[in-house]
Amino acid sequence: MYHPPNQGCLPDSFLDLATANVSSIFIGDLNAKHTSWGCSVNNSIGCDLLNVADDRALIFLNDGSSTHHSFSYNTAEALDIALASADAFPFCRWSVLGHYLPSKIELKKTRKGILTREMFWNFGKAD
Repeated sequence: MYHPPNQGCLPDSFLDLATANVSSIFIGDLNAKHTSWGCSVNNSIGCDLLNVADDRALIFLNDGSSTHHSFSYNTAEALDIALASADAFPFCRWSVLGHYLPSKIELKKTRKGILTREMFWNFGKAD
């Protein structure tokens, strides 16, 4: 998803996507700033996003690493945000690919195998 800077609050379409009880991962350049995920300041979009995440039980995958560097202002911020629903969160690993390069999310979900043991008589070991 992309939300242009200085364009007010988050669009309703984002709020509609973040429905409860659905396994979800949200990734985007939302230009939302909040100290909770590694920015130096908070903006209104960041506060809105934090409230939406709280209301919808979404968990931030960001680890505080910067994803954007402004050479004009000499600042580093985490503007690329990744969130996951509570059921998807344990299987996600978020990282920045390099120095201020795009972020990467790895999903590691293993299937539980069912081990069945077939019982049989081994007459060769009979005494």
